[in-house]
Amino acid sequence: MSARQQRAATFVGLFIALGLPFLIDLLLGKRPTDLAVPSRVVVFIIEKWIVALALVSLVLFWECQSLGSIGIKKMSGRDLLWGVIGFFVGAVSFILTAPIVNALGLGTTSAGIAQLAQVPVALRMAIVVTAGITEEILFRGYPIERLSSLTGRLGLGALIAYVAFVLLHIPFWGIGGTIQIGVWSLIITFLYVRRRNLLACILMHVLNDAYAFILLPMFFAQYLPQ
Repeated sequence: MSARQQRAATFVGLFIALGLPFLIDLLLGKRPTDLAVPSRVVVFIIEKWIVALALVSLVLFWECQSLGSIGIKKMSGRDLLWGVIGFFVGAVSFILTAPIVNALGLGTTSAGIAQLAQVPVALRMAIVVTAGITEEILFRGYPIERLSSLTGRLGLGALIAYVAFVLLHIPFWGIGGTIQIGVWSLIITFLYVRRRNLLACILMHVLNDAYAFILLPMFFAQYLPQ
């Protein structure tokens, strides 16, 4: 493949990773209340897998690169440890940012979690796995690696991916919840830049969402908004 063809494939890949999810959200007209509607949640799950698999197919069959080129590689014991530590640090970040968001008169992620708690637990488990895998491919591994290659600056690639990931959460989580997610995203973005291992980020993401979407509604429902 020529350098020109490689660049074209990369730009298409970046559109799939960072642009297509925004367009789909716009077309579907996502609203916060959709979190409580099982059929809408199923549609969103299918959408995420289609986009992520399209991107993976582009990497393998158009760019002709390995999954390792987007950070999907064997996870070492240290990567595993970093992923678990990232989860705990991320959980603390939500606790610390909640009073600040409340003081600003903005809603926290608790409102969205309470809405999502209304759908069956099996569906919430599917959301946990789906978001953990697909969002890390779309918003961490691929864009950070490809933008870093295009610009020669790892930090710039990470920044662009970070901003896109945070903005995509506004329709579901509101400004307050997105502020909290933004702080959490700094941690997981740092994890990727530090380890360059997407599986560590997937582990951190899955643990975070399992705690928020399954454990919190199951054991701490009394603390969630009604």
